[in-house]
Amino acid sequence: MSTLPPGPSSKLLSLIRYLRDPIGCMVPFARRYGDPFSFPGKPPLVCTGDPAGIKAIYTADPDTFAPLSADLSVFLGQSSLLLQKGPEHRRLRRLMMPPFHGARMRAYGEAMCRLAEQHTADWRPGQPVTVYEVAQRISLDVILQAVFGVSEPGRMAELAALLLDLLDGISPLIALFPSLRRELGGVGPFAAFLRRQRLVHDRLDALIAAARAAGPREDILSLLVEARDEDGRPMSDEEIRDQLILLVFAGHETTAISVAWAFYALHRPENAAALERLRAELSVLGRDPEVEALDRQPYLEAVCQETLRRYPLAPAPGPRMLLRPLELMGYALPAGVGVSVAIGVAHFREDVYPEPLRFHPERFLERKFTPFEFVPFGGGARRCLGATMAAYEMRLLLGTILRRYRLRLASLRPDPGKVRAANAGPAHGVRMIVEERLAANRQPRC
Repeated sequence: MSTLPPGPSSKLLSLIRYLRDPIGCMVPFARRYGDPFSFPGKPPLVCTGDPAGIKAIYTADPDTFAPLSADLSVFLGQSSLLLQKGPEHRRLRRLMMPPFHGARMRAYGEAMCRLAEQHTADWRPGQPVTVYEVAQRISLDVILQAVFGVSEPGRMAELAALLLDLLDGISPLIALFPSLRRELGGVGPFAAFLRRQRLVHDRLDALIAAARAAGPREDILSLLVEARDEDGRPMSDEEIRDQLILLVFAGHETTAISVAWAFYALHRPENAAALERLRAELSVLGRDPEVEALDRQPYLEAVCQETLRRYPLAPAPGPRMLLRPLELMGYALPAGVGVSVAIGVAHFREDVYPEPLRFHPERFLERKFTPFEFVPFGGGARRCLGATMAAYEMRLLLGTILRRYRLRLASLRPDPGKVRAANAGPAHGVRMIVEERLAANRQPRC
């Protein structure tokens, strides 16, 4: 039995392929080398998009794995949930779960819809808009209000500017190449990132102190301050700060990208029928729908699911390092090897998704996919903690804006995607032209 499956011999050429085509880069590897396949490196990384292989990873004992990208602590913090393993990962995850419970999370729905309305209120026919940028601002404001508990406009604007500066300072080069993370006497992109990071840390430390002094509130920061583990221990200020930063990194950019891809796909000429079906579904809600009525629309959910399938945010996110051997699809992988679920393969399997390159939301109405076939938020013990909230926000933002406006793509040129920090977003942000403001829906309750 071979130790590692075959794969490309050049890590650099593989990286170049990813940078050129972040969404479609993985399928050619699976076709050429089979599934699973491996990338060279220290350690090598074994990827699988086969449901059986995905199941083997997601159902394995969680203590089999440790995070592979520990160097990300420079961006996320040493205490970030994403970088923990074993008992400490379980402790932090239990502390963080209650704020993301479905019933509590839905309390933020009104704010999500209201912010979507506010950020699009000045759109006029003929006006060009970049959906990614608008969705980014909405999603960031959702985090400021629902997560940080900041609602005063001036403070929101200040903190939003600091957070966007921090995120914009993470170029693909310093994200992918640790050797480029040098301060160089205060000159260069990494030194600039560290300066921005210190400013953000100062603001977050002040918010945490204020939350401790204020007592119970409904925002996620306050719930984290009040959380206690089995021994009655609270999270430290550093732990809370690192989780807040993780929620910004994992929550705001990803939602904005997914919303932008949804608008792009729906407004492609070949997908006109999907757009009209969704508009017809939304139109029956009437002038003043409840938030939950909007969220319960089945075709809206199917459109969002198909967007997450067709435009995965990363081809192989969250790689893990084996702490003990693992049997994977006929290969006895030794400890020290990295493994990852190749979403960029799993979501394009023709045996699971016929015509995988076609945007076809109906497939999610026609059958239910297993958690080893549809994996936009990962799975197992390390499934994205904010998955429910992210999907909820995506549905509400998409539904709210489509009920208010008709738009068209500014260009019909296909968009292959672009690496934005650690995600695969639209290359030009999805530029659109406002065609019509829908008068019948000017004042929806949500």
